[in-house]
Amino acid sequence: MRKDNKEKILYYIFVNKKATRNELTKFLNISKMGVSKLVTNLIERKLIFEDEVVEKNSVGKKERYLKINREIIKNILTIYFGLDKVVLSLMDVDGNEKKGFNLLVEENISILKATKKIIRDILSENEVMLISIGMNGIVDSEKGIAKISTYYHWKNINLKEIFEEEFGISVFLENGVNMIAYSQIEEHQNESFAILNIENGVGSTIVRYDREKNQINLETKEIGHIPFDFSENSLICVCGNKGCVETIMANWRIEEKIKKNYGLDLTYEEILKKANKNEKMFRKEIMDMITPLSSLILWLDILGGVEKIIITGKITYLEDFFWKELRRVIKNNLLIKEKEIEIIKREYSENIILKGALRYGIDNFINSKYFKSIMKESEKVE
Repeated sequence: MRKDNKEKILYYIFVNKKATRNELTKFLNISKMGVSKLVTNLIERKLIFEDEVVEKNSVGKKERYLKINREIIKNILTIYFGLDKVVLSLMDVDGNEKKGFNLLVEENISILKATKKIIRDILSENEVMLISIGMNGIVDSEKGIAKISTYYHWKNINLKEIFEEEFGISVFLENGVNMIAYSQIEEHQNESFAILNIENGVGSTIVRYDREKNQINLETKEIGHIPFDFSENSLICVCGNKGCVETIMANWRIEEKIKKNYGLDLTYEEILKKANKNEKMFRKEIMDMITPLSSLILWLDILGGVEKIIITGKITYLEDFFWKELRRVIKNNLLIKEKEIEIIKREYSENIILKGALRYGIDNFINSKYFKSIMKESEKVE
């Protein structure tokens, strides 16, 4: 148990960058004396150290912040398997990029083989403590399996096992929407919020902040597969059901509707630009998304009780005409009338995924082989 609490202390300090003994007492729910003994042991093992004094008005002995010994912290390699390229970024734990690589997705190359070559080159010149991967599609994050990726034609590919066997470094895998959630945690610290991503699919994650334990919990919601269109002409979704929200709001669906209704072969971005210019038929098709989108937000409110919804994707390119109407509809239909939901727009980009991958890697630090090795090494001083 004591060893477990030591790991929890290191995790808390590492994720929060610093901590006081009082904060650790609340986090671990043990006595101050118990925390003091654990902290003293970790200081003796040179895993943490006391830094600047906590600014307080009270008299008496001044408490100091505890921080991780940066000499034991190495780089994190973040990877994003995107729609048209694989992006790799070697970062320190503060988010400073040391090296970046782009690998274009082409039919005549093996993505896994090419990615492994880049990783091998990075590891030959840099110290890396873990690899954190984000990707579109359905993943089993616990086992590190890419269950379905339509872009890479992957089905049940165990990326964690493949890379760990090749490089001997711990690998952690998560889907893109959850990585967006991780990227927003620091900005929306100590808050509960929801991510709603609309691209070629519709995904959502609810981030709940537990004030008592000062920790976050993520809940992935397959909100894109909620049935919405019950007509006979409803489209079949990739999940096998008909009329899912995804078949109404996904980028490809808007492109398809414009082509079917008006005979125009336009990209989603071109359609949004025309809607922004108030071209009537394009604005109509875009405004038709208000009903399903507001329904999703209202469902998220009921499911998660959040006060902030962060919307990501190219839909955020739309101008105020769309967002004013969306906010009006939501306000008029909230279950609790006096409540307000803040709508925040974020562009879905590789940088936001990599930022999330860094945070995800930091959160999994104590689960890595590297962490276990430094704990074992430091035990020699006990």
